[in-house]
Amino acid sequence: MDVATVAPAIWSHAVRIFGSEQKASRWMETRLSELNGRTPEEVLANNPASDDVEAILDRIEYGVFG
Repeated sequence: MDVATVAPAIWSHAVRIFGSEQKASRWMETRLSELNGRTPEEVLANNPASDDVEAILDRIEYGVFG
């Protein structure tokens, strides 16, 4: 799945936070407990407008990890 095409605003946010497309892509493919063991990519494939992935990115951006 091409996250940049499916959810361009979320992809841009991830690239900005992680500093590169490679790091953002790696994060998009990582299973997260906050997403019930799914990857951000899986969540966006099912629901490109999902607020869940954006909320996690916001927490990372502002240093709220718990």
